Amino acid sequence: MAEPPSLTDIRSPINLDNLKTYLSKVNKSSSKSYIGFNATIPRSFTKVKQFTFGQSNPTYYLEDSQGSRFVLRRKPSENAKLISKTAHAIEKEFFIINGINQLNNDIGEEDFKVPVPNVHLLCEDESVIGYVFYLMDYVEGLQVKNPSMPGFSNSEKDIYYKSIINTIVAIHKLDVEKLLEILPAEHFPQFQNIQKLKSTSYFKRQIKTLTNIHNLQSKHVDPIPNFDKLINWFIENAPQDPAKLTLIHGDFKIDNVLFDPKTKKVCGVLDWELCTIGNPLFDLSNFFQPFQLPKQMNKIIYQDPKNEMGIENIKSQEFLLSQLQNYNKLIKWNPHDLSNNPIKLWKVGHTFGLVRLSIITQGIAMRVKLGNASSSSAKNYAQMYPFLSELAVDYAFNDHDIENKSKI
Repeated sequence: MAEPPSLTDIRSPINLDNLKTYLSKVNKSSSKSYIGFNATIPRSFTKVKQFTFGQSNPTYYLEDSQGSRFVLRRKPSENAKLISKTAHAIEKEFFIINGINQLNNDIGEEDFKVPVPNVHLLCEDESVIGYVFYLMDYVEGLQVKNPSMPGFSNSEKDIYYKSIINTIVAIHKLDVEKLLEILPAEHFPQFQNIQKLKSTSYFKRQIKTLTNIHNLQSKHVDPIPNFDKLINWFIENAPQDPAKLTLIHGDFKIDNVLFDPKTKKVCGVLDWELCTIGNPLFDLSNFFQPFQLPKQMNKIIYQDPKNEMGIENIKSQEFLLSQLQNYNKLIKWNPHDLSNNPIKLWKVGHTFGLVRLSIITQGIAMRVKLGNASSSSAKNYAQMYPFLSELAVDYAFNDHDIENKSKI
């Protein structure tokens, strides 16, 4: 059995002796421990290494003596020392994945089960290894970094993208009210008033949050150009959420998906920390955002000088439209309900994505100025937010109907 790629020796220490002792004794009655649905808890392990990814939440690879493989994710510090608890909500991730696994049992069609690993154990007792952590299966799969999939044949891309759209549909078709019955109320207080959830707008909630972040960041760096103009446009144009409560992943993008190398189908969806109940348009616009960014920007982001993916490329626009049409066919929502139609609402979704990216890059600029930016490419990203704002204004206030653009 080959060792997974992207492993290193342990860089972020954990108390391995305590972990072994804890795993040898843990059961359903253990204090501050949650046992997952269909859990298999390793009672010992023979190998522990750390993945190269997992900057936000350190992530480890474990093998036991039977060759079973697991992943341990932990918080970067003790809860009391976290600057942002919402940015490291691995408890939320554990319970969401565990709940999805239970709902998958009631779904007959394999293509519309949400491919997530089994989660086995959540430990909130920081005395065990020094941090809150959880344990799940290791999923072996192919990770693709570029959504245009350079180097793959058109027939291969068709198989991959059929599975991607099936997976997004599977997430959005989940029975959220059943999921809420599974999720522990103390960890999800924001989901306890179902009627309030049904009467609010995800995009308006997000705009309020992003405005607060922008105002705080603007105390240290220049504000985003035309920010108020864009916010006023969103207040006028943001749709209500669909009548059916919908789970959205919150960070659905190509590198958060694993593919089975043999079937080319999605075998794992990663990083559920940002998932919430909201508007499905966000997942779609977030995933397909690169197809409507300028080609030159994609060349920089994906470090691909031959990149042709972008808003100027008619093939990119035709591809985007075809994927959204496939989504509409599979989701089977009311075609006359515009709150459910990503094609009709694409302007809102893509503009929101640009504004969100503007705020993210403004935050990078702030960290560069304050001297606590960790990435070597931070200075390059810090310069992007005025340009992204310009793109957002152009997209919001000019004709960018994807149905018409794809026919030019």
